[in-house]
Amino acid sequence: MKIRAATWTPANEALIQQALATATLADIKFQVEHGAQLFEVVNDREQVAAAFVLRVDRLACRTIGVIVAAAGAEPGIDLTRSVVPYIEQHMFYGCDAISMHTERPGLVRKMAGLGYRVAEIILEKEVQHG
Repeated sequence: MKIRAATWTPANEALIQQALATATLADIKFQVEHGAQLFEVVNDREQVAAAFVLRVDRLACRTIGVIVAAAGAEPGIDLTRSVVPYIEQHMFYGCDAISMHTERPGLVRKMAGLGYRVAEIILEKEVQHG
């Protein structure tokens, strides 16, 4: 498996789409156009097994690496357990923390096994004006 910078293709668009619950693909593309980066994980057969988008939020007191969206599958390989440590060590080097949003309880449990904890709960209400 190798990780490489990517441009939008039907394969990685479909993967990123799978990761989205409240955001749209247009939202994610907007972030990539404004500083976030798209990557893909390629298997030994040069097929895209996963895609993910990362960004860095620079605050006054710290820098946070954000896993914006990620999805993929490769038979026999736990991509979360193999890709997330690589992201932590090589792609968010120098960041003070790493964050991600998810609506999947199973992913919360899996990430807890990698040392992540719930840091905030985000509530949202749509409103209409006018």
